[in-house]
Amino acid sequence: MSRLTLRVRTPARTVLDAPVRAIRAEDLDGWFGVGPGRADLVAVLPAGLLVYRDDAGEGYVAVGGGLLHVRGDECRVMVRDAFASRELDAIGSEIERYVRRRRDRHERERVVIDELAREALRRMIDGVRR
Repeated sequence: MSRLTLRVRTPARTVLDAPVRAIRAEDLDGWFGVGPGRADLVAVLPAGLLVYRDDAGEGYVAVGGGLLHVRGDECRVMVRDAFASRELDAIGSEIERYVRRRRDRHERERVVIDELAREALRRMIDGVRR
């Protein structure tokens, strides 16, 4: 049976690089399938789930939004963040951890921005007083 090479990459690492039989993904219009022999395709992926089937069964990749590009017998998925697993429960747990980490990072960034804004205001006031 024909195969596609599925490559899922983030800016930091390769999450998955494997031969697969089929891929299901979701773009802004809904779910679609990709198999061997598919015409070239580019799709914008929102944050969500990519499902693939290989000789071992189904696998899952949670993606943080990005692009899917099919060309010939290769499907490249370039995303901001991704986590691959054979178990949906593991994907759910990882997504919860990811959301917590992002929320914490945004809170730390907000604190830094607030402090910078206060410092800028202090400097402006000092400049007016002189």
